[in-house]
This record gives sequence, C-alpha cells and structure tokens, in this order.
Amino acid sequence: MGTKILSESSRQEDIEVVGALCRPGDLGAIKDEDLGVILRDNLSSVDTEGAILVEFSTPEATLGHLQHALGVGMPMVIGTTGFSEEQEKVIREAARHIPIIESHNYGIGMNAFWEILKVAASFLGDDYDIEVVEFHAAAKPDVPSGTGKTIAQLLAAARGDDLDDVVRYGREHERTFRRKRHEIGVHSLRAGSYRSDHTVVFAGNGERLEFTHREEDTAIIARGVMWAVRFLVGREAGLYGMEDVLRFMRDERRR
Repeated sequence: MGTKILSESSRQEDIEVVGALCRPGDLGAIKDEDLGVILRDNLSSVDTEGAILVEFSTPEATLGHLQHALGVGMPMVIGTTGFSEEQEKVIREAARHIPIIESHNYGIGMNAFWEILKVAASFLGDDYDIEVVEFHAAAKPDVPSGTGKTIAQLLAAARGDDLDDVVRYGREHERTFRRKRHEIGVHSLRAGSYRSDHTVVFAGNGERLEFTHREEDTAIIARGVMWAVRFLVGREAGLYGMEDVLRFMRDERRR
C-alpha cells in the first residue's frame, strides 16, 4: 500500500512527499531511488514541519508513531486495521489534540457506496430483507472482510440495531430455517485471485434491489488517501471519517 500511495502522490501537483518510513530491518533492502523518496526507519529523522503522516502498517507501529505525532502536533491519516478496543481508545483520545482521519477503506467509490446503502436502508425499512455477499481472493485470511463487516454494521445501525443481535454469518444445512427479525446475512466467498466484490441485496415481496461495488485495483485506495490529506490541511483537532472527506470534496467542487 505504501508503494501505491507514493506512486499516486507523485502525480499530485499540490502534495509533496517529504519522507517514507520502513521497518528498521528493511532499510538497506530497499533503494531510495526505486521509490523516488528518502527512506527512514524512524519518524524522528523526518522533517515533520507542516507534514501529515499517512499510516498503513501495524497497530503497534501506528500507535508508536501516533505518540510522536502528538508531540509535534502532526495530523494523521490512519488506514491501519486490526486495532483492539483499547487501542481505538488511544486514537480517540489523541484526536482531542490533533486532527485524525481513520477508515477501514479509503476507496472513494466504496465510501460513496456506504452512503448510498444508508439511504436505501432508511427508505426500505423493515419491509425488505438484507443480505451481504463479499467476494475476495482465495488467499484472503479474514472472514468476513473488514469492509464486509463495516457494511453490515452500517446497515444494522441504519435500522437501529446492534449488529451482533441481527447478523448471521453464512448458513448451515437446516430444514427448519427461519429468518430472525431484522436478520442480516453475511456470506463470504473466497476463490481465485479476484480483488473484491461487495453486493448488498434488499429483497421485498415481489422485487429485489441489488447494489454492488467492484474493486479492480488497490490504486483506488491511494487516490482516496490523497483526498484525505487535502482534507486535513488546516483542520481542527478531532476524529474524522471518509464521509467527512466526501462532503468536503463535494463542497469544494461546487465552489
């Protein structure tokens, strides 16, 4: 992901990369000229004056860099996933002092997809059953995907439910199956090398609506990160999401 972000940032006239971080053991294995940027193995060696930190790594590394960002007042874009609830609390506390954007998915289309699903759920209400199908490559280790779970969570919230109360992950062979009230079925397909599809089905009596997002290239994530960086410039402290970025970019286009 770091390479994708570096590649995308090099095409932006208003964004300059001032440094890139790598694991200490990898410093000699990657040539600076291959990436077009100076690599460092710690944040303290990078000029952070006026900089914004883009963090896609591990929870432990992210929280370590977060402490440095707090010390120098540097905004952060966090795309790292897998935080525990305690680690999320650390991020929320830090956002009282610096501006932070955190998202499980920076894809512009995916975030617009989420907003569309919220609207559909609010219009269709209890009269339509909801099923979520997410399709990833065979090698993807987590089931469901983080994005698939986020979709299920926002749909449950749109109907005033807690996801744990209404979700059913896949279905075993069963002769007396009945849907529970507000049930959201989540089905994970894992096969081949396909990047990812996410489909949400709203099924009512006599009709069905399907909304699908297809991801063909991880470069879409990097483009969303560029939007997030622009959003953070001059922003007040707070914890923001990509929905804030989308509204900001929409308003910018209208000016």
